[in-house]
Amino acid sequence: MNNHFTHACLAMVLGVGSGILLSVAGQKMLNQHTIKTCPSKPGHQLVMISGFVGDAFYCMDKRYI
Repeated sequence: MNNHFTHACLAMVLGVGSGILLSVAGQKMLNQHTIKTCPSKPGHQLVMISGFVGDAFYCMDKRYI
């Protein structure tokens, strides 16, 4: 009985940990893409927002800033 509970807890911890790591990696990839493509868009500005998985960059229209 105790062994099944340990395996279940370990699976949840590993799942949450790998999910967070994948989210951080995905956000870094999106940031690189946004930083590279935003300057070529006229009327847009690069905006940084701090979040749970780190800093996030967004390319926003200057009319909405």
